[in-house]
Amino acid sequence: MTDESSNNFFRSDVADSHLGLILNLDWFQPFDGTIHSTGVIYAAIGNLLRDVRFKRNNILILGLLPSPDEVSLHKINHYLAPIIDELKSLWEGVTLNQTYECQEGKRICAALILVSCDIPAVRKICEHISALVSCHRCEKKANYENRQHNFAGINEMDEWFTCRDSAQHRQHAIGWRRCNSDATRK
Repeated sequence: MTDESSNNFFRSDVADSHLGLILNLDWFQPFDGTIHSTGVIYAAIGNLLRDVRFKRNNILILGLLPSPDEVSLHKINHYLAPIIDELKSLWEGVTLNQTYECQEGKRICAALILVSCDIPAVRKICEHISALVSCHRCEKKANYENRQHNFAGINEMDEWFTCRDSAQHRQHAIGWRRCNSDATRK
């Protein structure tokens, strides 16, 4: 017997209706011989097995960022706002009209569980304050080498695996979100 009042979003009895989404942002050059960068924001369903999770049929395209260059941090918020609204409604739950197995429809919920991008893209999506910080869990920071940020330094691993204070990290995220929403309104 299942406990419907459980606070656990991911349970075996709802594994096919409570979905964990893995968000990604990536840029690519669709044309040979030109400098043009198109971005795509997409999600994979983390509940699926790893070998089928990223197959074309299982990818959810959430947004395209057409531009000759990568979209700036400021402008990406215009693309993310409707996606965030959709994620909120998925969190609350939506009813699909019908599915292959449920002709009468199916109620699903989804939670964003992971953002999986390269470092510049995750900085744009997750609004981290500093592009020099490589990890939200430890104190690892980039150094500047050959006119680029360098996140190497495996030799000093013991020195940079110092855990961050999660409460302080949360406060930084909330403060950044407030600051960014105030700037967007202006």
